[in-house]
Amino acid sequence: MKIPAAMRARSVLAAAVTIVTVLAAPAFAENAPVDVTIGVSSNSFALGGVRIAEQAGLFTRNGVNLRIVVMDSGNAAITALIAGSAQFAASGPGEALTARARRQPIVIVANIYRGLSASVIIAKSIADKSGVRPDAPLRDRLKVLDGLSVAEPSATSAYVAPVKGAADAAGVTIKLVYMTQPAMVAAIDAGAIQAMVAGAPFWGPVIAKGTGVLWISGPKAEFPADVSPASSSCLQTTESFAKSNPETIRRLKAVMADLALFLQEEPAKAKAALAKAYPQVDAASIDLAFAQDWQNWARPTFTADDIKHEIALLRKNRASIPGLDEVSVEELLRFQ
Repeated sequence: MKIPAAMRARSVLAAAVTIVTVLAAPAFAENAPVDVTIGVSSNSFALGGVRIAEQAGLFTRNGVNLRIVVMDSGNAAITALIAGSAQFAASGPGEALTARARRQPIVIVANIYRGLSASVIIAKSIADKSGVRPDAPLRDRLKVLDGLSVAEPSATSAYVAPVKGAADAAGVTIKLVYMTQPAMVAAIDAGAIQAMVAGAPFWGPVIAKGTGVLWISGPKAEFPADVSPASSSCLQTTESFAKSNPETIRRLKAVMADLALFLQEEPAKAKAALAKAYPQVDAASIDLAFAQDWQNWARPTFTADDIKHEIALLRKNRASIPGLDEVSVEELLRFQ
């Protein structure tokens, strides 16, 4: 039976539509937004760049539906990552290296904050009694910490190495205690600790109330370079997730690259986004934080030398970490 020309034409058109639909389907799936949960060690200004990117719509632009879960410490963020309750963790590279030494297959995807974001805050009563000024030579300020209880977020925090390393070099013994950064404010007010190592804006209330003094600034690079971390926070995930979700990794790296450009090219808008992300922080503190930190938020990559420096800090300032010598820098950075 002869098929009419009109029917043949409709059949050809239907087949063409089917082929186009099939070919287009993967592209549509690729471009669909991906849901991403990041467990973070705190909501300090070490995370300021990520918060700016969130407020400026850079995650949305790159097809990422972002959910940030604030946890007690970097250790808690890594635990959530390993347990599968978050796809990513944001904490210091020390946590990633320690996890890797314990044969947990953690990888670093991008840097979030270059350098040291934390500062040492000392109880005002201790500072007044010492007679040492906050602008005195670093060695003199370190001597005031001798014998004091100094709070840190965790034993593997990026904040530990510069304080302990500088104190050891100055012949100063400090008593490290570990607690969440929000808890440090009440502890220093109550006299349970005499100093705290925390990032802004957590130490702001202590300064505002007059119970504490900004003693040594991390963002101003007042610690020696040889004891300062290459990074205070980086984006980490598991090897298995990175291998199975290359498009998600690509999009997150694109966000961080876009953020670096945004900070350089549109600083006024970036600072406005920071203020929106931290509504509880006064305008003067936002101005100060942005001026000190914007360049630290605009450095999204690590080098192998950066990681080797972090390993050296862990060896120098902590008890032996079994397996640290076996950590492969190349494997740690392979998805960056």
